[in-house]
Formats: sequence, structure tokens, C-alpha cells
Amino acid sequence: MKIIIIVISLLLPIFFGYFFKLIKLFNKDEIATLRKFVVKVTVPFIIFRNLYKADMESLGQIYPAMLSFIILSLLYMITAYFVSNIISKDRKKQNSYAFATFVGNYGYLGWGVLYYFYGNSGFTRSVFFTILFWPVFLSTGFFLVYLKNKKHARANKNNFLPVLTQHATIPILTAIVAIAMNITHVNIPNILSNFIDDFANITIPMILFTIGLNFSFKMKRSQFKVIFSSSLHRLIFGFLLGIITVFVTTLIFKTDKIMTKVILIESIMPTAAMAPLFEEYIEMDSELMSGIITFSTVLSLVTIPIWYYLVQLL
Repeated sequence: MKIIIIVISLLLPIFFGYFFKLIKLFNKDEIATLRKFVVKVTVPFIIFRNLYKADMESLGQIYPAMLSFIILSLLYMITAYFVSNIISKDRKKQNSYAFATFVGNYGYLGWGVLYYFYGNSGFTRSVFFTILFWPVFLSTGFFLVYLKNKKHARANKNNFLPVLTQHATIPILTAIVAIAMNITHVNIPNILSNFIDDFANITIPMILFTIGLNFSFKMKRSQFKVIFSSSLHRLIFGFLLGIITVFVTTLIFKTDKIMTKVILIESIMPTAAMAPLFEEYIEMDSELMSGIITFSTVLSLVTIPIWYYLVQLL
């Protein structure tokens, strides 16, 4: 019964967002603005609140969380690179498969899922897991561009720092300040604490709502093989990568039960919406990429609860 309630809690804001898209209440620019508001404004508030209030036991999981993210990202990059070379002879389809498969929705959807599954403890550890998202995502992504098409890739070293600064500065600084204030026991006035809570409380529902707003089901039948294969790579095969990640991480750090569960659930997240970022640097099929993002996200609404149930049994 509990898992049914959790699944419904996840699905309601997503379907609510998709309903508003169907009735065209928001245009594309308004959807983009709403998503930007969530990422740039409300997300830092929830990061700050949870890390500021995290207990010392939770803070001890920050190192295994960051290491596990690096390991999982490398595993996905390697497997995506090799499978993409055999999934299609078309270079654009290969590239689309590789980049759609390599990057998962660890933060945007992952945070919402883990908050509903494991509460604030799960959310806090998922934030730890994604602290290095942008540095790792960009460095492995640009390296994948180099591997996929050495002659035709348009990436250059000058792109890395500007893109990293643009996307990573606010969440990383927020996390650092929150952890520092937590460790040094800095008290926040009630009026400011309430202000932070107000914005933090709307973040998870808004994340799921905007996911629904961004669904697009326009797909060509000829693309379905690649779309389905990429989705299975992330949503099914990804669990094996998660197990490998947990095994390697626990050889170096001690992880608690919730952290282990967070790693395993994060490992089977669908394709992230920012996967098309690398279209600027290497040729891809934009429509195919959009299809993979939507199909993997929709299918994940079925597979994630199943994996959650299996993880609980383990």
C-alpha cells in the first residue's frame, strides 16, 4: 500500500503538468521560464535547507556519495560509447544514443523520487550524490565528444569553464555555505528560516510538474529501436552499473543503508533533459534525442517503483 501511495504522489504532479501542456495553458517560452525558476531559484533553497539541517551522520556520507557519482558516470560513459557504435550505422543516431544514455536525470527527477521514497535523509544523500554533477557531466561529456568523433567534433577546451561556471556556481556555493553553517552551528533567525522553508517546500512538486510540461510524444517508427535500446540501457542495465558502483565505493568508504539505496535508485534514472547540451559540439538527431528523453522518462514511471520494491527487499 505504501508504494502505491508513493507512486501516486510522484505521478500526480507529472500528469498535472502534462495536462496543462495538452490544454496549452503555457507556451514554450513560459515553460522554459518556469523550469528556469525552479532550477535557479527554488532548488538552491531546498539544497540549503536540507544540508543546513542535516545531521552529522548524514554529512559523513558526502564522500562516498561523490565518489559513487564519478564511478557511475564513467561506467555509463564507457558502456554508452561502445553500445552506440553497434546500435546504428548512422553517425547522428550513434551520437544521440551515446549522449542520451550517458547522462541520467539524477538531480531533477532523482531528487523528487528519493524525497518521496526516503524522506529528507534520502533527499540529502541524493544532493550529496549530485554535488559534482556539472564538473563530472561536462568533463566526461566533452571526453565522449572526443571519443565519438575525433575529426568532426566541434568542442574545444575553452567551452568547459564558461559552461561550468554558468550552471554549477549557484548549487555548489549553496551546498558549501549550508554545510559550513551546519558544522559551525550558525543559527538562522526564524523569519529567514521560514522564508527558506517556503521556497524549499514548493521545489519537489514543481520539479515533477515541469517534467510533465516538457513531455513530447512525437517519434518516428524508424527511431524506436534506438529509443527503446537507450531506455533499456538506463532503466534496466543501469541497475547492474549501480551494483558495481556500490561495490567499488564500499571498498573505499563506509556507506549507510540509505546511501546504498540512493546509489542504486539513482543508477536507474531516465535520460536527463540537459543531454542535448552537447548538440552544439557534435552532430546529433534532435528529434531522436527528444524521443529518448520522453520515452525513458515515461517508462521510468513504471520501472522505478519496481526497482524501489526490489531494493527494499535486498
